[in-house]
Amino acid sequence: MSHILVTNDFPPKLGGIQSYLYDLWSRLDPSSFEVLTISYPGDYIFDAKQKFAIHRLNEKMLLPTPKIRHAVEKVIRDSQASFVVLDPVLPLGLLGPQLGVPYGVILHGAEITVPARLPGTKSLLAKVVKNADLVISAGNYALREAEVVVGEELPESVVVLPGIDVKRFRVFSDKEKELAREKLFLPSDAFIITSVSRLVPRKGMDVLIEAVADLAKTRQNLFLAIVGVGRDYQRLAKLAISLKAPVEFLHKVSDEDLPALLGASDLFAMICRNRWFSLEQEGYGIVFNEAGAAGLASVAGKSGGVPEAVLDEKTGVIVDRPGDVMVAKQALAKLIDDNILRSEYGKAARFRMEKELDNDILAKTLSDALKKYENG
Repeated sequence: MSHILVTNDFPPKLGGIQSYLYDLWSRLDPSSFEVLTISYPGDYIFDAKQKFAIHRLNEKMLLPTPKIRHAVEKVIRDSQASFVVLDPVLPLGLLGPQLGVPYGVILHGAEITVPARLPGTKSLLAKVVKNADLVISAGNYALREAEVVVGEELPESVVVLPGIDVKRFRVFSDKEKELAREKLFLPSDAFIITSVSRLVPRKGMDVLIEAVADLAKTRQNLFLAIVGVGRDYQRLAKLAISLKAPVEFLHKVSDEDLPALLGASDLFAMICRNRWFSLEQEGYGIVFNEAGAAGLASVAGKSGGVPEAVLDEKTGVIVDRPGDVMVAKQALAKLIDDNILRSEYGKAARFRMEKELDNDILAKTLSDALKKYENG
């Protein structure tokens, strides 16, 4: 046993961070680590299927309390682990200096950008990061934020971007595309723009709907499929109706059907934006990887780590002013109207997923970084 991963976010709980952690750690040598996390409905069935050990505490959240510290220390003793990886960096990372073994922290984005801008938590964040032996960052964006907080050279760090299963998401043939549209009750002859996310203001669905509604005035076959649920749904639905936009809200699409939906689409778009004076930003956007693996070009808003997910003018178009409907409209039109460019970007996105962001490749990067701390 070499290390313990301690986190609040692990399957069967759903979410981007949960997927990120599982996609990486499930590919490591199962005898090299154990996981300590919280209880969650359905965890017994999930845990029984894993090749690695999972310990769960009956807590709503793991916090840096004496009770949680004792639980972490017990797992360390029982497993004879020589290293601990803590996620998130705050507040759970505050346990790190107390555990008596080297520790690492994981940076995703939002959990560092907000504390970094608040005086009361900035010093705590700096302490956790400075005293860590290893910083694992889900992107260069989060790493740069941490450097600003610490104000000096960071401890040893490794960037492990969110990855993708290139076998699960793939490019569809024309016949497969036709069958997928039929299965999902999508229009057979439309140009389908798909967006997948939680329906919250930061995701920019309102701008996307307005832009598509305007574009549809001169492009009669446009169709926007929005997948997701959230507190912004009612507002967005009213907006779509008022603009007579060619939009369908698909709400929840199963994990099994998501590859088919992307494979049936022509373009992906999520025009995310910063909010609350940049306190709220997009950390990365794993959906851009999924779209890229399906061979789709993307139109993305410039926010947080998104430019690492979508390479501007290579795998898609980055909208510099994502709150501006006209700018978003121009970016969408560029790829809607140019079949050759859209195809080139889509092929480049798929190639990048295969060569750089396949989960197996990224797990090897993580494994190499962690091996330095095995056995003390």
